[in-house]
Amino acid sequence: MNSKKLTEEELTDKQEKVKAWLHILDKIYGVKMTVFSRAINIHNQNLHNFRKGKRGLTEEKTVLLEKVIVRKYGRLLMLGDSEYEILSK
Repeated sequence: MNSKKLTEEELTDKQEKVKAWLHILDKIYGVKMTVFSRAINIHNQNLHNFRKGKRGLTEEKTVLLEKVIVRKYGRLLMLGDSEYEILSK
């Protein structure tokens, strides 16, 4: 996929960022994790365990998951808390 390999530190940072995004999308916006597990072709329980920190994802799956989240929900993630409150009224 990517010709450039990520270092272990970069991969860990990217995984933490993706976990935070998944948490925000699930708890605040109610997006189901099956949307993402189907998009990157992994079992839903594996994605759940990744979110909880019990399991890791490969570099390829992490990069793919990041791209899916940014493409589908990037605008939502960019909203600040105050903007979200205005939109929800």
